[in-house]
Amino acid sequence: MDATGTLKSEVNPRHVFLLLAGYFALHLLFRCFVSDSIELDEAEQLLLTQELRLGYGSQPPLYTWLQAGVFSLLGTNVFALAVVKNILLFLTYFFVYSSTKEITNDNNRAIIAMVSLLLIPQIFWESQRDLTHSVLGTTVASCTLFVTMRLLKTGKPAYYVLLGLCAGFGIVSKYNYAVFLVALLLALCSLKNLRAQLLNRKILISIICMLLVTSPHLYWAITNVKATLSQVDKFQISRSLGLLPSYLLGLQKLIRAVASFVGLLLPVYALFFYRKGTTLSVAAEDRDYPLLIQRTLLAGLVLCLLMILFFKVTLFKDRWMQPVLFATPVYLATLPWARLTPVNARRYAQFTVLIAMAVLLLMPGRTIFASQLDTYNRLNSPYSALSAQLRDAGFKEGVIVAQSRLMGGNLKMFFPGSVVLAPEVPLFRYQTESDWLIVWDATKRAEMPDRLREFATRLAPTDLNALQPRYVQSLYKYSTDRSMRLGFLLVRREAR
Repeated sequence: MDATGTLKSEVNPRHVFLLLAGYFALHLLFRCFVSDSIELDEAEQLLLTQELRLGYGSQPPLYTWLQAGVFSLLGTNVFALAVVKNILLFLTYFFVYSSTKEITNDNNRAIIAMVSLLLIPQIFWESQRDLTHSVLGTTVASCTLFVTMRLLKTGKPAYYVLLGLCAGFGIVSKYNYAVFLVALLLALCSLKNLRAQLLNRKILISIICMLLVTSPHLYWAITNVKATLSQVDKFQISRSLGLLPSYLLGLQKLIRAVASFVGLLLPVYALFFYRKGTTLSVAAEDRDYPLLIQRTLLAGLVLCLLMILFFKVTLFKDRWMQPVLFATPVYLATLPWARLTPVNARRYAQFTVLIAMAVLLLMPGRTIFASQLDTYNRLNSPYSALSAQLRDAGFKEGVIVAQSRLMGGNLKMFFPGSVVLAPEVPLFRYQTESDWLIVWDATKRAEMPDRLREFATRLAPTDLNALQPRYVQSLYKYSTDRSMRLGFLLVRREAR
C-alpha cells in the first residue's frame, strides 16, 4: 500500500463481477426450481400489474411498471419475478463499487465496499427473500450516488440530466428515497469545494428532468390523497402517547433499525481492518468525497430524528433504512485504515464469500427442509395443487375474490386469464358476466372471514348466502403430514 492508501496488489474487477453475476444467477435458478408459490410482495406485484396506472396506493408505481414490462416479455411466472429482483440487486452492487472507485481510484477498496453488502442482512437476505420497492429504491439511490460523483468530477451537462432522472425515478420507486436525496443535497451544500458544482444554473436541468419524471405520479398522488396515505399508520404515528414517551419510543426504534442494518458489518469490518491509533494521513484535497458520504449518512439519520420530533413517528424498520444506509460500506472503504492491506482485503473478501455461500444454501434450504425444521414458509404453500383442484371443481377463468393479496397473487399465477380482487389492493376492472370464485384460507377456520364476506358481497353478482361452501386441500410442498385447505364459493355464469 502506498502513502495515499492505495492497495498495490489489485484484484481484477472483471473476475469479481463474473462471480457476482454467477451468484445471482444461482439465486435465480434455485428460486425457480424450489417453488412455484410466491412471497407477499411478489404476490402484490401479480395483482398490481393487472392494470397500468399512475399510482396504486401507498407505494409509488415504478416497480410495478417495470415488473409489468418483464411479464409482457417473459410471461407471468416466478422466473419473471426473480429476474427483476436479481438484476436490481446486481446493479446495486455494481454502483456501490463504481461510487467507491470514483472516490478512491482503488479497485480493491471498491471491491471491499461492494462485497461488504454481503454483511448487511437486509440486503443479502431480506432483499433476496421478498422485498420489492425497497430493492428498487436502493438500486436507484446507489446509481444516484455514482452519478453525483461523476457530476462533481466532470461538471458535464449529461450528468445533470442523469441526476435529475435518478432523482425522479427514485421518488417513483420508493418514497423514502427522498430522505437519501435530501441528505445528499444537504451534505453537498455543507462542503465549500463541492457546493459550487451544485449551486449553479446547470442544476435547473436536473430539476426539470426530475419534474418530468415525477409529475404524472405526483398529480395522481395529490388527487388520490386517501389512497396515497392508506398505510400511513404503519409508521405508528403516536396520537395517544405523551410527547416524551413518543420521542423515546421513536428514538428506540430508530436505534434498533440502524443497529440491525449495520450490526454485522461494523464489527466484522473493524475485526479485519481496525487498529487503534494507526491510520494513514490523507491529503486535504482528498477529504471532500469521504466527508460527503459521511455527512450524507449523518444527514439521513438527522432527518429521521426530525420525523420523530415533528411527526411523532414511533416505528422504523430496518428495510426502510436501505436507501439511506446502503452507502455505509462506501464510507468505510474511503477511510484510511492502516490494516487495509492486500492480505487483509483478500481475507475479508473470502469471509464475505463464505457468507454468500451460506445464504445461497440457506435460502432454498429453508423451504426444502421446512418439514424437518418445522418452520414452513410461504413458498411451502401448495397453490399449484390447490389451483388444479379448483380447476377440477369447475372454475377455469373469470373473477377471483381472494381473502388476501398473498392468496390472490398466488392464484393469479395459476389463473393468469382471471381478474383477481382482494380487500388490500385497489379494485381492477372486471366483468360481472363471468364465473366468480370467492376463496379463503380454511386451514384453521372453515368459515369465510367476515372481512372477505363483506368485500365479496359488495361485488359479487349473486347472493352469497345462498351458496354452499366447498373445500380443497393439499399437502404443503416438501411435507408429508401437514396440509393447507382452501374454502371457496363458485358462482357459475350459466347458473345465474
